[in-house]
Amino acid sequence: MIKIGGLVDQHNLTMYAITSLKDQPGAAAEVLNLFAREKINLEYITEGGCQHDYATLTFCVNSEIAARVDEIIHANIEKHAQTIRKREYVCILGVYGPHFREKPAIAAMFCSALGKEGINILGLSSSISTISAIIDIREHDRARNALLKVFKLP
Repeated sequence: MIKIGGLVDQHNLTMYAITSLKDQPGAAAEVLNLFAREKINLEYITEGGCQHDYATLTFCVNSEIAARVDEIIHANIEKHAQTIRKREYVCILGVYGPHFREKPAIAAMFCSALGKEGINILGLSSSISTISAIIDIREHDRARNALLKVFKLP
């Protein structure tokens, strides 16, 4: 077992994925500033390029403010994106360091533990000290147990 610093465990989230965002400087900032002006906290953010010079921006918000996020998307983003996917009832589950950059294969072990349990990862992010996945809330307990078979809490 690999010793970790602890678990990241956030519930009551809604996930949005905006596809066909122009893959150019400032595109993500333009979208993120819409929420910043409204003082909406994004609990998770990833962005990645895809085909034909487009990118996908994925983020999660507290489900209690999802209706407001829907309004902002409808008024400002919907007309510029081919697809906006919304998925309710998700959570973020992850593990954090210390010193993950000194421990190879943490991400592989994390994803393998969830995969062996048949848990689909809807989004994945990492830093030098954390790896987090968005998963369906109904799979939370199984996912947590799977991770604790591989990672040891202090």
